[in-house]
Amino acid sequence: MDTVTTPEPGDAVFTHAPDAVSVHLWREVILTYRQMMRSLAGASEFTGAQFEVLRQLAVAADGRSTVSALSRELSVDPAAVTRLVARLTELGLVEREADARDGRRRPVLLTGEGRRRMGALHAALHKREAVMTQNLDPQDIAATIRVLASMRLAADALSRRP
Repeated sequence: MDTVTTPEPGDAVFTHAPDAVSVHLWREVILTYRQMMRSLAGASEFTGAQFEVLRQLAVAADGRSTVSALSRELSVDPAAVTRLVARLTELGLVEREADARDGRRRPVLLTGEGRRRMGALHAALHKREAVMTQNLDPQDIAATIRVLASMRLAADALSRRP
């Protein structure tokens, strides 16, 4: 059985076994993503959270979703998503529509302006990405994508276990 020790003041709270590389890889992915979101916020009028909501709507087949679905996809509290949607509505980038089959549902969808601005931002992001990755080996990028996809599938399988 593993023993648990309480760290002393000044000691790191977490220590990892040298073979626990996936934990370190996930951490690097998260830190990199956070830095990219800060960079995005600095280069656009959107916060990282606003961008994520807009991106989820932009990749949806019909450009629409619900607050609860956005909350699940983004792992964000539904109240926070509601506030984000309200602000994006004020900006004219999304709108809520009535659901003909269920009057309680009010799906969120991109407006024409939201689609236009996301298209422009998407193009700008690809230019930034090209600069960021210009010194990386394409084979390393492909291998990294394969590793991360495998890890995501494994994490998904673990989350589905009872």
